[in-house]
Amino acid sequence: MNKFIASIDVGTTNIKINLFNATYEVIDTVKAPHLTIYKTDSLFELDLEEIWVNIRAGLKDLISRNAISNLEIILTTAMHSVQLINQDDTLFGALVTWADTRGAEMIKQLSPEILLEQYYRTGTPIHSMNPYYKLLSMYQKDKRVGSLKDILFHRLTGEWVLDVSNASSSGLLNLAELTWDDRSLSEIGLGVNHLPRIEAVDYNRPALPSLFDAEVTVTIGTSDGISSNYVFSDLDELAVLSIGTSHAARVIHSEAQLNDQYQNFAYNIRENKYLLGLPSNNGADVLSWTNKVFNSSFEELDAIAAKRPHTESIFVPYLNGERAPTWDEAATGNLLALTRTSSRESVLFSIILGMLFNIKHNVSILEELADFNAIGLVGGITKLEAFPQLIADILGYKLYIPLIENAETMGSIAAVKEIELLREYRIVEPQSDKDYDAMFKKYMENVLI
Repeated sequence: MNKFIASIDVGTTNIKINLFNATYEVIDTVKAPHLTIYKTDSLFELDLEEIWVNIRAGLKDLISRNAISNLEIILTTAMHSVQLINQDDTLFGALVTWADTRGAEMIKQLSPEILLEQYYRTGTPIHSMNPYYKLLSMYQKDKRVGSLKDILFHRLTGEWVLDVSNASSSGLLNLAELTWDDRSLSEIGLGVNHLPRIEAVDYNRPALPSLFDAEVTVTIGTSDGISSNYVFSDLDELAVLSIGTSHAARVIHSEAQLNDQYQNFAYNIRENKYLLGLPSNNGADVLSWTNKVFNSSFEELDAIAAKRPHTESIFVPYLNGERAPTWDEAATGNLLALTRTSSRESVLFSIILGMLFNIKHNVSILEELADFNAIGLVGGITKLEAFPQLIADILGYKLYIPLIENAETMGSIAAVKEIELLREYRIVEPQSDKDYDAMFKKYMENVLI
C-alpha cells in the first residue's frame, strides 16, 4: 500500500498543502488564500471556520484526484495565534494573529521587572505579538483558550492537543518545566483545564472516519519558523533567514539561550533542541510599499539590485513599527541624506539597502547567540534573480536556496520524523569585491537602539 503525506502550512495570508509520495517527492499541490481578513490599526483577525473549510476541501480534492487510500497529514501553523472557545466547542470571536497589537497597552502597564521575569520564564519576547499580553486584555471568564493549531487538530481528530513548539511560542509555557506556566495563567485568570494538553511534535492520532474517504492519520507537527529551519536538515552549522512580508533570522540550538538586551526568542522543539531567533515586522513588505509609492515593480527593483547604483542616502525601514532589533511598535521609517543629485534609481536602491541592512542587524545579533557558517534562505524574495547575490554580499555568508517550491512543507516532514532529506539547492557565494561594511556602519549610526 502506497502511503502519501499531505504537509499543510497555514500562514496568516494563505494555506498551502503539498502532497508527497513515499519517497518524499512533491506530486500535487493545493493553495487557498484567506479571503476574510479583518485589519485595523490595532486588529488583525482571521476566520478560522473559513480556514477549516478550505483545509478539508483541499485534502478531499487531493485524496480524490490521486486515488489515495492511506494518508498522513502533518500540520504546520503560524505562531502566536489566539482563539477563544465556548464551553460547547463553538468559537468565540475571530482568530487573533501575531500581527494584532491589542496587547501593547498591557505591556505599558507592567513594570520592567515583571516584564523581564515573564520573558525569562517563557522565552517569548515582550511584545504585543506575544499571546500572553493579548490575553491580559481580551480574555473573558470561563472561555477556553486555543490557537490555530490545536483547533485544527481537534477538528481533524476529536482531541484537543497542542504541540510543544507552538505552546512554547504562546508566552504561557514555562520554558524550564515545559508545562503551562502557573504564574502566567494566574495573572490572566486561566486554569490548566482552559488550555489544550501539550504533546510532542510527532504526536499523531487517526482522523475522524466521517471526514475523509481514506485511512488518514494526523500528526500534530510544529510551527512555521521551525519547519523553515528543518528545510535544511541535511546541512550543518546553518542559520535560516525567512524573508516574506516580514523577516526572521533563526537557528536551532541545544540550549534555550536568552538575552533581554536583544529579546531573542527561545522555543522548545524537543529535548535539547530550541529555536533561537529574532523576528522583524519589515521584510519584502518594504518592497511592496516602495512599488506603491514610487510606481515601481518587483522586476524593476530586481534590476536595480543587479545594477547597484551609487547612493549616499540612508533608509531606515521601520514602516510597520518594529520587533527585532528595536522592539518599538511606534518606530517609523526614515529616508535620510537626500541631495539634489539623488535620482529615483539611487533612492530606490537606498530603500533596498535599508531593508537588507535591517536584516544584517538581526543576523549580527544571532551571531552572538549561536555559531553558524552559512545561511539558508527561504521566502518569496528567492524568486527575484538578483536579490540573493546582494543579500549574500551584504551578509557575508554563503546562501543555500532550496529549489523545491513551498520548501517549508518538506521541512515539516523532516522536523516531525527527525530525518535528513537530501535536497537540491541554488548556492550563492558572497563576492569579496562587493563591500557594504562602510554603508552598514553609516546605517547603524542612524538607527535608534
